Amino acid sequence: MWFVKRTTEPAMGREITQRFAEYVPTVGAADGILETATSSVPEVFTRSDSAWLFNVIPLGTTVSEIRVPAVYRYHIRLFDPWKLMAQGQVCLVMAPQFQASVPPAIVTGQMEKSTSAGWLRFNAEENLAALEKGITDELNTRADDKAHRDYVREACRKSVAAFVKTWLMKEDYWREDKFHQIVVVFPDEVTEARDFHTRVDVTQEGTERAAQ
Repeated sequence: MWFVKRTTEPAMGREITQRFAEYVPTVGAADGILETATSSVPEVFTRSDSAWLFNVIPLGTTVSEIRVPAVYRYHIRLFDPWKLMAQGQVCLVMAPQFQASVPPAIVTGQMEKSTSAGWLRFNAEENLAALEKGITDELNTRADDKAHRDYVREACRKSVAAFVKTWLMKEDYWREDKFHQIVVVFPDEVTEARDFHTRVDVTQEGTERAAQ
C-alpha cells in the first residue's frame, strides 16, 4: 500500500493539474481575471511643508490631511501557472499569487479634508492640492504592502478554494473516496506547503478556515 501510494500520487497530481489547466480557459471573465477579495479601509493621508528664514528663523509649517475610505480589490490571473497535488484525500493547490487591482477606488462622498498654514505661510490650499494629487500613487503602494495583503489573504484563499471545488465537483473528484478537503497555498508562503500550516476546509457549504 505504501508503494502504491508513493507511485500513484505524483501521477494523480499531474493528471488533475493538466485537466484543471484545460478547464481554466472555459470559465471566468474574458480577461482571465478571478477577483478574490475586496476590502474597504479608512485611510489617512498627510502632507507637511515647513519653511525657514536663513535656515534659522522658522516661518511655520503648513499641514494638510485627507481622510477617505479606500476600496481595495485583489485578483489572480487564471492563466498563470497552477499546480494541484493529491495528499491522501486532500487536494493541495499551489495557486497563482493574488495581486492588487490598481488603482484602488475611494469613496469620494465620504472624503474629509483639512488644511492649516503656519503663521507666515500662505500655501494651505496649494499644500492640500498637492496632497490630493498624490493620493492615487500612495493608494497603489499601500494596496501592495504586507499589512493590506495579509488583511485579505484568507478571503483570497477561500475564493480560490471555492473556485477549485467547483471544478472538482464537475469532474467527480469531490467525494468521500477522493477529495473532501482543499488546501490553498500562495507563492509567497510556499514554506507552509510542507507542513500544511494553512488549511482551507470546504467540506461544509461555502468555505471555512481550518487550523491543522
